Amino acid sequence: MKKDTMTIYKLLLKHMILPIGNVFYGGHYLKFLKQWRVYDSMSEEDLKGIQEKNLRDILNHATQTVPYYKSLSYSSLADFPILTKDILRSHKNDLVSSDFNITSLDKHHSSGSTGVQSFTYMTKEHTFYLRALQTHWWQWSGYDFGDYLLQFGISQKRSLLKKLKDFFYRCYYNKAFGVSETDLKHILKNISKKKGVYIAGYPSVINQLALTKNHLKSKPHVLGIVCFGDKLFHHYTTNIKQAFGNSTTIVDTYGCAEGLLMACKYDLEYYYIMSPHVVLEIVDDNGNPVKDGDMGHVLVTCLTNKAMPLIRYKLGDLAIKLPKEHYPKHRKLNYPLLQKVVGRETDIIKTTKNITLNVHSFTGVLEYYQEIKQYKVIQNNLESITIQYIAEPNFKDTCLEEIKTKLNTLTQQCLNIYFEKVPYIAPTKSGKPQIIESNL
Repeated sequence: MKKDTMTIYKLLLKHMILPIGNVFYGGHYLKFLKQWRVYDSMSEEDLKGIQEKNLRDILNHATQTVPYYKSLSYSSLADFPILTKDILRSHKNDLVSSDFNITSLDKHHSSGSTGVQSFTYMTKEHTFYLRALQTHWWQWSGYDFGDYLLQFGISQKRSLLKKLKDFFYRCYYNKAFGVSETDLKHILKNISKKKGVYIAGYPSVINQLALTKNHLKSKPHVLGIVCFGDKLFHHYTTNIKQAFGNSTTIVDTYGCAEGLLMACKYDLEYYYIMSPHVVLEIVDDNGNPVKDGDMGHVLVTCLTNKAMPLIRYKLGDLAIKLPKEHYPKHRKLNYPLLQKVVGRETDIIKTTKNITLNVHSFTGVLEYYQEIKQYKVIQNNLESITIQYIAEPNFKDTCLEEIKTKLNTLTQQCLNIYFEKVPYIAPTKSGKPQIIESNL
């Protein structure tokens, strides 16, 4: 397609097709997109004021209309009980506002990667709000309406609305998990025909695509990449940059399937927290706040879903907030900053010396051993771990001793480390790869 024709199509999509879709489906997608562009231009003080107002509104709304919170008297967010996935499952009807009929709401469910699946409800309007915020993040990568897009996802049953989105957005939608090397070669061949393409999806499958690309002559022109759904490890970034070029923009996002798009990387190594949409608390095992810079459990309060307010929802994630004194002097946006998303609470190895290892402890060591194709760390007791691994053809046993020595240094030799060669490592129920399995 010639450049002028593409430009005309983008203008038609933005100024005609999308507005018609807005009217037909009764959403305010474009209005929400514009709202987020305004937020991006605001000062730190103004953004803080919007978050505080939205928080007051949602807490008042919850105590007045949500049965689960109606008897609660409070003076601050900390007075609300922590909401767990078990409570979300067992009290789902009591957590829906009486202002809404549950049968008319959109139902969203988590992937169940923690072993406990949960459900949330929201209005169609709020669903459009989330799609607008997601698109806004994609635009941070340079993406614009009508650009060619390769998207990896787990929603294989595409609704009519999603099929229309795929068609008009020029989106090539593909499953994220269970993708063979033959499939990846076919995908690379297809996107190599485009003059420029953006990729969005799970980092683990984008990494597989990058590794496949390194063995092929095809040279797709990848303009930007948006990651969501699982962790973007350092060695994934290295592989992706090697395959598609160091100038390729990579945007890493932090959200969950319950309808929370919490934070996103842009121009910094840190994540911008979407403060008009959420409040993030980082707490210890007893629910007490930890100081910024310390790791703790993530509690998230959604400020925009009035149908089913999620207040102090414990995701099962571990993260670290960036101390204010470490905020970069020059940054594009004025949202608060999240220093690091460590991973799931179950992505932690514990020891008898109270030394803990997270996912990054292992990726930081094993990423240098390319003769190991895939691995998984299993802990059944405090004294030992077993590392299952799939070997590449060039594998040599000497690398295992090197890995063991490096891990022993991290743990001060308080952990017995065993290796088990396996032909296959099963993913989680959601289809995502799993690096750590803690059975403590």
